[in-house]
Amino acid sequence: MALPVHPAGQHEADQPSIARVNDCWLEGSHHSDLDREYANHIALCAPHVPYLVRESRQLLRRMVEFLVGQGVRQFLDLGSGIPTQGHVHEVAQQIDPACRVLYVDNDPRVASDGAAVVAGTPGVAFVGADIRRPKEVLDTQEARELFDLSRPVGVLLIETLLYLRDEDDPAAVVKAYVDSVSSGSYVGIVHFSQNAELEEGLGLFSRMFGAPPLVTLRDRELLVDFFTGLELVEPGIAPVPLWRPEDDNPVRNPETVQVHAGLGRKP
Repeated sequence: MALPVHPAGQHEADQPSIARVNDCWLEGSHHSDLDREYANHIALCAPHVPYLVRESRQLLRRMVEFLVGQGVRQFLDLGSGIPTQGHVHEVAQQIDPACRVLYVDNDPRVASDGAAVVAGTPGVAFVGADIRRPKEVLDTQEARELFDLSRPVGVLLIETLLYLRDEDDPAAVVKAYVDSVSSGSYVGIVHFSQNAELEEGLGLFSRMFGAPPLVTLRDRELLVDFFTGLELVEPGIAPVPLWRPEDDNPVRNPETVQVHAGLGRKP
């Protein structure tokens, strides 16, 4: 989710954002020098994070390919960031051009850039909205034009719930989307887990550069609540490199990766 970062003394237009930082790590072109500087600061304190973001993008590709193979042709990407570099519509429409994708993000700058990226692409739209208000998201003109909610939807929250605090009740947010889609729909989630290495990196960032991005790390066991009422697809909730990996996956010690992914089907 592209929640903006707020360095002291800077106007909003001059602030880096996590969406643009991720674009930098994914070798995209939708980021500024300030975003790249912020990305370098994060990588200095937590050198493994850029790798994890790239692994997460590969996981997104595998998940979308799986969903298209299951007959899903509608995708709702919540907290999407900027849809470039192998994002959902590129993967899905390469398999079936009839796939429809709605991207949602709450950062106005990201939403503006995202809308420009997908402008003119049939079956794809971008809306600026707060994903914590599912009814408002699904009642947007874009959602009503793109989706037939009587048919399955792939709801994706890739590194998104990380930016929802516990008081936002993220499990209830997920459930509201599940309740809004038809039987045969899926919910895919990727979430960073609590681990000493990342927490040490956040602490180092705070000492060197000021307040780090606000995130809520959650252990794998807590992610189970997000899939309540859903049938988990094998292999269940697993480290990102181990979620339906490809045969040539070169990751060393993938079981130690503290970013977990899961995909659940609504019965």
